[in-house]
Amino acid sequence: MNILITGGGSEEPIDTVRSICNFSTGRTASFLAQKFSQKGFKITLLTSKRAVKPEETETLKVQNYLTFKDLESNLKNLCQNQNFDVIIQAAAVSDYSVSSITVDNKEYDINQISKIPSGLNVSINLKNNPKLVDSIKAWSQKANSCPMLVAFKLTSGASIEERKIAVKKVFDSTQTQDFMPDYVVSNDLSQINQDEHPCTIYSKDMSVAAQSKDLDGLFNELLTLIQDYSKKNKTGDCK
Repeated sequence: MNILITGGGSEEPIDTVRSICNFSTGRTASFLAQKFSQKGFKITLLTSKRAVKPEETETLKVQNYLTFKDLESNLKNLCQNQNFDVIIQAAAVSDYSVSSITVDNKEYDINQISKIPSGLNVSINLKNNPKLVDSIKAWSQKANSCPMLVAFKLTSGASIEERKIAVKKVFDSTQTQDFMPDYVVSNDLSQINQDEHPCTIYSKDMSVAAQSKDLDGLFNELLTLIQDYSKKNKTGDCK
């Protein structure tokens, strides 16, 4: 079985020495990649340059990205040219990229300034990035692939109801039901520490498919869901 896992966090350049980034370490994606590889699955891990990475093996290959555009390009290329049975989108994708920079009331494209001088008034203008998870199944069709798609939704200090609303937005963001994720893993930053990583996995109908207390538990629950999905889709029916 061929599995693609994304991880880490994208960085959006401001100038040649500064960027906007998030706190993602890529630990979850690295952990899952190792565990699935140890079970004999063929794994491609697409993760950020600064993320935690497992050692590459015959069954585990690592590719790197830096910016949102890098991630989008690499992810699209992989989906369109390889037949994946499962895609786990755990990367912390930047919601915004820098469109321009205003320095002392003069606007510049991000490529026009190599390093913003200190002591000036600076405003950073942002633009929305598209949701990559919405395109994964559409891209995969070019490779005649209909992978099981697992998305992640991280919240911070949210109530259970707020987390469910955030998860539902992930499911509802795609234009057609055929392209939506099969499952969304919900976790909250306030509950994550070195030993604990509680997760709730939701199905398309917002029912709870599984729950886990740590990353070992998450791996076991995902493995069960993948095995069940594989049995149900032996006929090659993507719907």
